[in-house]
Amino acid sequence: MKAWTWGKYFRGSIIPGLTFAHSILAPGAARLAARGRNAAKGGLRSLSIVLSLGILALAALSPSGEASGVKSQTRAAEKSGAEFAVYALSRGKGVPEPTRGALRKAHTLLEGAQQRGEVIRLKETRIGLEGETRLCVEAKDVAAARTLLLELRAMAETVELFNVVVEHCLKK
Repeated sequence: MKAWTWGKYFRGSIIPGLTFAHSILAPGAARLAARGRNAAKGGLRSLSIVLSLGILALAALSPSGEASGVKSQTRAAEKSGAEFAVYALSRGKGVPEPTRGALRKAHTLLEGAQQRGEVIRLKETRIGLEGETRLCVEAKDVAAARTLLLELRAMAETVELFNVVVEHCLKK
């Protein structure tokens, strides 16, 4: 096996101690490997510094302030005109009992919100052969939708195949 150092081709290499190894038997199989006495000391340390700086750069570019998931939920709720859907799904053997129970709780919660005037329209639709169901909800405003979404998503965290999605689902 021949080994060429990066320094031979690139003077002042960023990562000292790393070599480019190329097998004569398998010309297409090239790999970057730490070689020599500086490999453990300088080469990998430099690589870890480069990786750390890359991670910090990505963190700096991420949205600041509140969590990006909350921002995207808020933006989606504003774009949708305060509409969202609740899905109870199956995995080939019908809708599981915990999912059906969560759907019943969600339906009760949304009917209560409708009686209080927070929900304008509520429509339940069967979407599959095994009992899959979609509840389409139109809230009176974005604030009411956000409150209901937070309650329903908290409920959905512990239940499998129960999803809450911000989307247009009611035809006007």
